[in-house]
Parts: sequence; structure tokens; C-alpha cells
Amino acid sequence: MNVLIVDEEVPYPPNTGKRLRTYNIVKRLQEKHQITYLCYGNEGELPPDCPNVRFVTLQSPIIPQRGLSFYGALLKNLFSRYPYVVDRHYSEIMSRRATSLTGKDRFDLVHCEWTPYTENILPLLHGMPSVLSAHNVEAQIWERYFLSEQNPLKKAYIHIQWRKLLKYERLACTRYSEVTAVSAADKGIFERQYGCGNITVVSNGVDETYFVPADSLRNPYGMVFTGSMDWRPNQDGIYHFLKDIYPFIKQKIPQATVTVVGRKPPQWLVDLAGAIPGVVVTGTVDDVRPFIAENALYIVPLRIGGGSRLKILEAFSMEKPVLSTSIGAEGLEVEDGAHLLLRDGPESFAQAAIEMLSNPQRYETLGKSGRELILNKYTWDSIATVMDGVWRRAAGKCNG
Repeated sequence: MNVLIVDEEVPYPPNTGKRLRTYNIVKRLQEKHQITYLCYGNEGELPPDCPNVRFVTLQSPIIPQRGLSFYGALLKNLFSRYPYVVDRHYSEIMSRRATSLTGKDRFDLVHCEWTPYTENILPLLHGMPSVLSAHNVEAQIWERYFLSEQNPLKKAYIHIQWRKLLKYERLACTRYSEVTAVSAADKGIFERQYGCGNITVVSNGVDETYFVPADSLRNPYGMVFTGSMDWRPNQDGIYHFLKDIYPFIKQKIPQATVTVVGRKPPQWLVDLAGAIPGVVVTGTVDDVRPFIAENALYIVPLRIGGGSRLKILEAFSMEKPVLSTSIGAEGLEVEDGAHLLLRDGPESFAQAAIEMLSNPQRYETLGKSGRELILNKYTWDSIATVMDGVWRRAAGKCNG
């Protein structure tokens, strides 16, 4: 088939969760299909191993999330019927280019790689088979922002965005021939809250040949977290860990350390880490595997988020014991005590970390069962096959 994919960015280098997912699925699907990839970016970022993908890149008009222009846009959005995330990512240039491409080439399918980008391809959805890839339930994330925010003004603004996203997602999912979610939990929300009946779970995955067990443990009292540190749920989770959990652990295990690995950490996090003994924030790294391998325990202290966690799948694939909150492991078919430990609340999380660091032999089986789960359910080859089936079903439909 000839497929047009519309996305916010070139999914390369695969250094964020979304890029990892998109790159690995597209890399496999382009072996069977001819793909045109419309997004923001430049030619220097293109994947070297996708010969059947033609990238059409545009200069991004999206304003940085700082300064007077950013706060002006937030204020202006109060008078818009769309959520801020949709207004921010709508571009007449991208919309015109998408329409132009379909006027020149015959596409069998248009695939939208992120729900807020729906507005950029609305004219195409009336006459072409289409697929929406929902990486999260966006409204659920904003609901959790609302529940966790303490500042009254911020809380009021977040409430407005949450309600707008509920309406927007409900309408957006009805515009597509097929919709994919990354977990059964997300699928259930789309079905129950949005009335979406054409939705398939296409899980997140991991390259099991790249993330392999490694015998290079250097810090038997080390904890590690990996993730894009410009994403608010990750920032919130690490702030919560450092302020509310780590002191309990440090009191019982003075040798305990924590390494936070991920791109674009905010300056406030770097400053906070610098003031706490045993905490390192690396920023961008070329390879997360050595950091996972050399520390004893992989932690996921998230309180906000949606979708499912590629970070846990990577740790599983390396046979690393994992300690997570329930939200942190949401969307994965895992069992507490069999594949990882799930603990909520600062004291409960801290106590589990102390136990796992103090008695590592007792939790070796968690790592082995995690690796087995990856091989049985979460390889990218098997996941790309599911997406291929979704594409082929959608190509037989037309929303008219």
C-alpha cells in the first residue's frame, strides 16, 4: 500500500518514548509498504535504515513553551473551543502540504501519529481510509494534572484544558476508519467514554536484541530512572521521588544513590539534584543501557501519565528488577510480585526500595520473568504485525 503518515517530528534519533515506538513500527512496516512521512524536522535527522520512507519535512512554526509569547498563547486559548495542545500544533502550512501531497499521489491510507494533529488533516478524513494512533488518552493525563496540582490558578486552567480535551478526543476518534491504543486500559476508555467501537490495541514494545541482560552491576545500592525529562509526568515523578521518597531510603541505606537519565532536564531539577547527596542528573546520553545495567534497581515513581511505559519494557528486557507505582506500570500486562513490585504512597515505595536493595537475591526472579514476558508479548516484530493488520482493515473502509 501507499501510506501517508502525518506526525509532529521525525521519529529519529529514537531517544524518546514516542520516537522509539514510531521509529520501530515504521521501520518494519516500510518493508511491506511505500510510506510518505510528513512532519517537522530537517534532512539531517532522517533514519538511515528506512529506504521505503519518503520524508517530507517542514520548518516548525511551534512557539517554545517559555517567555511572553507562550503565556500570551495560553491566555488566548481561553477563548478557543480547542484545547491548547491542538491550537499549538495546528499549522496551515502543514494542512496545505498534506492536501497537496494527496492531490499529487494516490494514497491508500492516511495515518495520524498523534491525536492533536487531527486538525491538520481534517479535509483528508472525509474521503480517505484513515488510522489514528493514540499514544495516550490525552484527557486522562490532564485530569491527573488537575488532581495533583496545588496552585489554585494553575488548577483552574488545567481543569479547562481537561474538559476541552474530553470533548476533542471524543469527536476526533469518530473521524477515523480505525483507531489504535497502546493498552487495553486506554482502549476501554475510548470505548466507554468516547463510544469508539473501531479501536485495536497496538502495544508498546522493545528491541529485545538491543536491550539484553548485562553482567556489569557496579553500584549495588544504585537506583536508576530513564525517560525524557522535558515531559511533565517524568518531572513530577522524579520531583516526588527526591522530595518524598528518597530521604526515607537514604536514612536506612546511606550508600543509596539515584541516577536520572534523559534529555532536556529543566534547570530546577538539575539544581535540586545538585543539592541532594547521591543524586545525578545526566541529561542526554547516547545509550541508556550502561546506566540501567550498572545500577541495582530500576524505579518508576510516576503519579501522572497515560499509555504504557517503554521504560519498563527496556528494564525488563535487560532482566533488571523494577519497582513502580501503579500508574507507572499502567497499560502493561504485568503482575505485582511476579514481574515487578507495585507500590503506591511514599513510605510504601521507599520500604520496597529498601527491601529490594538490601536483599537483591530475593528479587532476581523478577528480572528473569520480565525478560520472558518481553519475548512472549512485547517484541517490535509482533507489534508491527498487529499495526499492519490495522492498516489493511482501514484501507478497506472510507469514512465518506
